[in-house]
Amino acid sequence: FLDMLEVLSTVKAFDGTLTRYAFDSKTLNSRTVFAVFLPNDAPSEKFPALYYLSGLTCTDENVSQKGCALRACAERGVALIMPDTSPRGDDVPNEDSYDFAQGAGFYLDATEAPYDRHYNMYSFTLEELPSALNELPIDTTRASIFGHSMGGHGALTIALKNPERFQSVSAFAPVSNPTASDCPWGRKALTAYLGSADSAAAKACDATELMKSVGKSFNKPILIDQGAADSFYATQLYPERFVNAAEAVGRDVTFRLHDGYDHSYYFVSTFMNDHIDFHAKALGR
Repeated sequence: FLDMLEVLSTVKAFDGTLTRYAFDSKTLNSRTVFAVFLPNDAPSEKFPALYYLSGLTCTDENVSQKGCALRACAERGVALIMPDTSPRGDDVPNEDSYDFAQGAGFYLDATEAPYDRHYNMYSFTLEELPSALNELPIDTTRASIFGHSMGGHGALTIALKNPERFQSVSAFAPVSNPTASDCPWGRKALTAYLGSADSAAAKACDATELMKSVGKSFNKPILIDQGAADSFYATQLYPERFVNAAEAVGRDVTFRLHDGYDHSYYFVSTFMNDHIDFHAKALGR
């Protein structure tokens, strides 16, 4: 796989390296970009993997430039993997909208034309991306996952459906109940990608619904941070619904509501170290 990866850039940070790669994804049927931060530019071991999934309109660069994550990953000895938020390219269906299509893949596998050929971010994140990391000093068998907003939705749903693959999961301001009638982002995306936001397939892409159905058997630690001044908190996100669903099946969730914080990377960066420490502990670092 390493021969297929094009190195777009490499920079040194905190005695580690941040490298952006591009390759032709068979899962997305498009060229895609992802970034990897390795804590040491001459590693003597394989680092555990921490996947970060970004939110609407973002690319891999938002968190690497604004998330203040690299120092903590360097100190804890954890590799940070940052994929894009959707397939991209002239041949990839798109819409002139920030909350759908390119930049808004919702970390699911689309079943509806014309999106089903390219919009397969669930399988990409779970299968093809780890395969692309095999030649790097990363132990993908030791992994955790987290994300922001749409990416928080992605992290929660991917972890809940694959508990054997992840040691922990966390989210900043996640879209927690996208099938709900009062979640316009989720309803729009699930209807277009899956044909309906009310189907069983849609509920399998909803963290709150998944917690109700499979949460009892999910025994990995969960952390969620939410800003109380987030303009999307009570109009798109609804993290308490996820927390309540977890309580109903006897599953613990660490949920923290922070006065004054909004939805931006000022919020994310404030609590980033807490999340990396949370995952590093679960990964034995």
